[in-house]
Amino acid sequence: MSEIEKKIDECIGELSQYRYFSTEAEAAIRSFEKLKEQIKNLTRENIDEVLRGVEEGYRKSLAYANFVPKTVANLKFIKEWLEKKKEEL
Repeated sequence: MSEIEKKIDECIGELSQYRYFSTEAEAAIRSFEKLKEQIKNLTRENIDEVLRGVEEGYRKSLAYANFVPKTVANLKFIKEWLEKKKEEL
């Protein structure tokens, strides 16, 4: 398992505690599961879309930083990783 996949799993784990109280948490978990699949199949054609999704998720997560600090930090890490990866593709 890659470092990025571990970061995504940490986000899912942190958000899971809110899954039954918040439809937003459930939607975010589904988005992270989709992101794991997208990361495995990154191409020049799809990386911009994946990066936009992560940036949007990061912006939205900032409002909940006190509740999901690891998720916010991991999203920032994933965003930066994708930006570097884009340069390599």
